[in-house]
Formats: sequence, structure tokens, C-alpha cells
Amino acid sequence: MSETYVIKKIMEPFTDDVWEQIPTLRVQNFPWDENGYKPETIAKICYSDKAIHVFLKSYEKKIRAVYESINDPVCRDSCMEFFFILNPESDDRYMNMEMNPIGTFLLGFGKDRHSRFKIEGLSPDIFNIKTSVKKDRINQYNGEYWTLQYEIPFSFLEKYYGKTEIRSGKIIKGNVYKCGDDTEYPHYGCWNRVTSEKPDFHRPECFGDFILE
Repeated sequence: MSETYVIKKIMEPFTDDVWEQIPTLRVQNFPWDENGYKPETIAKICYSDKAIHVFLKSYEKKIRAVYESINDPVCRDSCMEFFFILNPESDDRYMNMEMNPIGTFLLGFGKDRHSRFKIEGLSPDIFNIKTSVKKDRINQYNGEYWTLQYEIPFSFLEKYYGKTEIRSGKIIKGNVYKCGDDTEYPHYGCWNRVTSEKPDFHRPECFGDFILE
């Protein structure tokens, strides 16, 4: 059964205190667990007339953030990911935004794992990324959790999906993931359960429903 999450609409200008009124989504499926490491991970997602806004939080006492260049394989670091299909009724291509604790991201686009490409030549400024962990302090991290916050402008999405009507009731297919291939305890968590035998986040048939308020 697919999970469902209602994406609340908020008014511009966007301020960080809006997150207090946004429902929580929990990444609590770890179908490939081999070591018992299942860090509590949550997401909050909302939208405005200009963008989709994403907040991610994972409770980890030890984190890894080695990669610093856009489209590096950040899934090998401590990583939180948001995959989504903007127009599932007419276009099966999805975007995957993967990000480590210092805000290094990989952004891909396509219909499946094999027929997709990494979006190159991007400035991080497009996404207004905010992190709780700074690059020059990663070795001093001793927190209970780490957070990411960013936005995906609709003007950016239109470059890949074309003109899209953003309206109440619209359904976006997607999933939220937590992973860390090369961390001390490799782990793979998902919001909507993935049914593949081995860890594989590129399974759009296992996406849940995000419904715009």
C-alpha cells in the first residue's frame, strides 16, 4: 500500500518558522537492514507559488561528509534524498535530489536508473540550501542530529517538465530516503517501502503520493 502525504501550501515570503506548522513524514522502513542501524529521519515538505520547500532531519551521532563537488556520489556519505515525479499522469521521468550534511548534492533526471542523466552546470544558489553542519566543522560534529533545508523553484522544474499547472489536489509521486553506503554502519531507509531484493532507490513503481493542499 502506498503512503500518502499532504503538501501544505504556504504564503510568500517564506520564513523558517513556517516549519512548525508543516506535518512530519517519517522514513521508517529499512527493508535491507543488516546491522540494526536505523537512524530516526523525518521530512517536512510544503509549497508556495514559487517553489517546493524541503526540510530533512536525521538523528545521527556520527556522520560522514567527504564529497564536496556537485554530482559527486553523496549517497556514500551520510545522505538524505528526495525523489519525485512532477507530472505522473503524463510524464514518468523523475528527479532525484541527494544531499550530504554539508549541502553537496547530486541531481539526476530520467525515467529509471539507466535512462537518466545528471544535471550539470548548476549553482547551489538556485536551491537556497541551508545546513546545520558547516564544511569546515565537519570533523568537530558532535550533535544529536543534522538538518538540510532547500527549495526547488517551479521555474527550474519547467526547464525539464515544461509548463506545469500547480494546483490544489495535484498528485506528485515520490519517495524520501536515508542512506550511507560508506558510513560506519551502512543503511538504507525509505518512507514508502521499496520491494526490491537489494537496496535500490530508483524504483518509481514504489513511490508514494504527495498531494498538494
